Amino acid sequence: MRVPPYNRDPGWQRFFSGVVLGAIVGWLIFMLMYGVTLEKNIGDLIKYKEEVKSYKNRIHILTEDNDKLKEEKDQLKIEDFKISIINHEKYMLNSFSRSSIIARITEDLNDQVSKDVASIKDNRQLLIKVIENKSYALDDKRYYFEVDFLYIDTTIEMDLLIVKME
Repeated sequence: MRVPPYNRDPGWQRFFSGVVLGAIVGWLIFMLMYGVTLEKNIGDLIKYKEEVKSYKNRIHILTEDNDKLKEEKDQLKIEDFKISIINHEKYMLNSFSRSSIIARITEDLNDQVSKDVASIKDNRQLLIKVIENKSYALDDKRYYFEVDFLYIDTTIEMDLLIVKME
C-alpha cells in the first residue's frame, strides 16, 4: 500500500500550509505573551528585591538605634546630688549650718549613687520619704524637712523646705 500523493491536490496543500502557518503564528503569539509576562515578573522581582533591600537597611538602622538607646539607658547612673534649703532665712540658718545639714542629707542618699536613673525614678516616693521621715539634729535643734521640688537625672536636684524645728 502506498500513501497517496497529497502534493498534487491543492486542497491538501492549503490545509498543510495553513497548519504550518497557524503553528508559526501560534508560536509567535505564545512567545509574545510569555515575553510580556516574563518581563512583568522580572520587573516585579526587581521591585521586590529593592523593597527587601530597603527593609533590611531600615531594620539594620533601627537595630543600631535600639542598641544605642539600650547602651545609653544602661549608662545613665546617678552621679551627684544638688540639695538646697529654700526657707533657711526664716529659721536663721547660716551657711555653715546649711552645708552641714545638706552634708548629712547627702550621706543618707549616698547609697543611691551609681544606681540606674530609671530605678530611682520608679522609687521616687521612697526617696522623698527617706528625707521627710527623718529629723536632722544641729546645735541641740532638730529639723524636719519636706521635699518641695525633685528632679531626677544623673544629678538629683531637690529643694527642701524646713517644716518644723524642735
